[in-house]
Amino acid sequence: MTVPEFLIFSCRSPLDHVRRTISCCLLEHTTMNGVMADCRKYSKNEYFMNHNSKNRHLLLILIYTMALIFESHGTTLGTDLNNENCSDALTCTKCTIKAQCAWSLEKQKCVNYNHFHLSNLTIYGKEKCPRFSVVKKYEYNNTINHLEYIVKVSNDHVNFMKYLKESKFLCNSTTIDVYNKTIKNDEIICSANILTTNFKLHGVQSFTAFIYIKFNKVLLCLDNIADHYVTFYEHECAEDKKDENCATCTWNKYGFAHYIRLCSSGNSCEGRNELYLWHNDVGKSWNSKTREVNNQCAEINVTSIDPLSGTMAGGTTITITVKNHLILADNRTVMVVVAGMLCADPRTSGPETITCITTPPTDDTLYAAPSGSVLVKYTSHERQLIIESSQKFHYYVDISAGTSLFVINLHIILIQFSFFVFYTKMVY
Repeated sequence: MTVPEFLIFSCRSPLDHVRRTISCCLLEHTTMNGVMADCRKYSKNEYFMNHNSKNRHLLLILIYTMALIFESHGTTLGTDLNNENCSDALTCTKCTIKAQCAWSLEKQKCVNYNHFHLSNLTIYGKEKCPRFSVVKKYEYNNTINHLEYIVKVSNDHVNFMKYLKESKFLCNSTTIDVYNKTIKNDEIICSANILTTNFKLHGVQSFTAFIYIKFNKVLLCLDNIADHYVTFYEHECAEDKKDENCATCTWNKYGFAHYIRLCSSGNSCEGRNELYLWHNDVGKSWNSKTREVNNQCAEINVTSIDPLSGTMAGGTTITITVKNHLILADNRTVMVVVAGMLCADPRTSGPETITCITTPPTDDTLYAAPSGSVLVKYTSHERQLIIESSQKFHYYVDISAGTSLFVINLHIILIQFSFFVFYTKMVY
């Protein structure tokens, strides 16, 4: 008798062996002796399975089902890796480090080059990306503060500047008037003015605006998000004093560019100030009241937690290191949440450190010791900054404490063990 077609496998993977063995076993009572002999021989040599046991057949079916699930998951994972989400990258350099992704200079977008018809103005490697650097030149007088906003273009392998000169382009801002746009050699030059009366009118020492350049209705994406933002000061400020006692953070997420700048009262150019700004790829910008930062920037970041575990009963003193903590805490209240539970009595213990004491959960029905990030919240009367740690803090149950939480956890362990024993008996 000829072996049925679905029993013939090429041994490309361990799953193929499992399929063949199981198929043979399922046909044990319906196939002729020749086929069964082959099955038994294959099984003896490859798996040493006992085909006389129905429980073994059940176990093989379970293994086969799990193998199918694993193979399906592995295939999906492989597909996801091959189809990277190119659209997440908002700059040429971040786009072209991804496999299958290319940067369209015409569209200023990251695209999958297997799915798009692309022109000669397409970049396939990071080393070919044009570089954009911004120079800001200020002039101050009694009535007007003048700005020259200059974008210098280098590493132009595909003659992108020639394309820009032949395009319709403009300089613009959501908050100030920008004019006198021009392209000269390898520079794009924009000019802007702001009246000095605006500072007194709004009671501020500085004013920050978002500036962008468009060509053929497409926003030019700069290498550094912070370059889109310009700050005018009421009085001329020395360049080395502008960032003194300030912390700045920029990142891209979900197609939006984000910008945070916080200065303490120790900054001589603008004094205490806080900005939570963000913009999209069409030039619209917003100023929000609350911002969350999760390990995106070196200047605003939870760098360490010590220790990384503590008892559910509370009372563990932990030390949290936050970059630029004193700047962030200036005239703001500080609150710490550890794995979803409040950390009591947060205190500044050093230039960049906070100490607090963990508290037990208020809900005594909690039956699993939690773990999670540490959140440090800085709140003023206007805004709130939330910094989430990349490290996780783990709570554990102190057996010696004899708390009800331990009893509940013990019950769950016993239930899980009983289910495991029951399941094992069913299989075997």
